[in-house]
Amino acid sequence: MVFDQRVQLSVTQTQLQFYKDQLSVTQSHVEEMRRDNTVQAADLVTLKARLTASEGEVKDLHTENSALEARVSLSERHVEELKAENEGRPKVAFYTALTDSGAVGPFNTETSLVYRKVFTNIGNAYSPVTGVFTAPVRGVYYIRFTANNYGPVAWAGVKMFKNDLSIMSNEAYTSDGHRKFVVNAVTLELEQGDMIMMRLPSSYSLHDTGNNYNTFSGFLLFPM
Repeated sequence: MVFDQRVQLSVTQTQLQFYKDQLSVTQSHVEEMRRDNTVQAADLVTLKARLTASEGEVKDLHTENSALEARVSLSERHVEELKAENEGRPKVAFYTALTDSGAVGPFNTETSLVYRKVFTNIGNAYSPVTGVFTAPVRGVYYIRFTANNYGPVAWAGVKMFKNDLSIMSNEAYTSDGHRKFVVNAVTLELEQGDMIMMRLPSSYSLHDTGNNYNTFSGFLLFPM
């Protein structure tokens, strides 16, 4: 009986040790699960923080997009306003050259110049018959000319008139057989119907060819 009890006690101790080992393994698994849970909890916190940051960025993008849409809408309105303003604004511009025939002048009296080669005449304010530009609307205009002569011992020059008033006179002396140029421009406030013309002074001469050395041009800067 004592032997049987000892054997039984030994078996019981073996089983007890087995259970202890199993318990130890289970505790290790529990600790690992706790560590995993801790890591997962930390990852979850990080993920939530990133999600919150992303939501904030999305809101910022929405705000920026709304501001951009408002600016685009405002710009489109400005463009439409400018288009409407431009469509209602008178358009005036001309560019002419004198002749292909060579020498013009000299004459015994001051003579009006007629620039017969018309390249641009928007608004039809320049007349190739009279050589006169007539302001179609009240406004500020930019008027420009070039004058040229070629030949020995000759004066090249032109005068610009506003109606009957001489507003500019320019000249150059040619004596060396080379071309001499005179170039000038003015900004004028004109009333509707005011006339601008170029005149060749008495005893002066010009020389022009297909190269268009002598020109008369201008355009409306803005109406008033």
